[in-house]
Amino acid sequence: MSPPLVAVFGSSAAPREDLERARRLGRALAEAGFGLLNGGYGGTMEASAAGAREAGGHTVGVTCRTFAFRSGANPHIQEVVEAESLTARIETLLTRASAFAVLPGGNGTLAELSLAWEHVRKGLLPGAARPIVAWEDPWRSIVEAVAEGPYLGSSTDAIVWVRSVDQAVEEIRRRLG
Repeated sequence: MSPPLVAVFGSSAAPREDLERARRLGRALAEAGFGLLNGGYGGTMEASAAGAREAGGHTVGVTCRTFAFRSGANPHIQEVVEAESLTARIETLLTRASAFAVLPGGNGTLAELSLAWEHVRKGLLPGAARPIVAWEDPWRSIVEAVAEGPYLGSSTDAIVWVRSVDQAVEEIRRRLG
């Protein structure tokens, strides 16, 4: 039986410090008994998968035909799922994950965080509740600005703000039981 998968969202063009954090996160998740799920390409995706593999963890990468110009999944991905479109890729990440860990990133990471938040908040994912842990910097101010806006009135209760890899893994472990 496969371990529960934690989707790790982050940048494909991350600075060195974020790559090291992603590697530590992947390793810590594997050591805690979780499998790693991500977009399968470079940057934090490759770094987190490398960390998970170093600790003997299982890795799943969801690639996308839209990005056919890329050379395929990174070498640390054991199981490749190829999605037809970017929308299908994100849908696969959302539905296969038992939890979400959101590292700093750009527009793509923001889109993934936003969709995970919306799906979790509205109970749109089948099965048990799926925790979202997100790095406080930069995401908290962005999410709170959206939540306080006049149109959404969204609660941020679905997101747990973290500042470290250890805190992220502990929150996921605690919430998944």
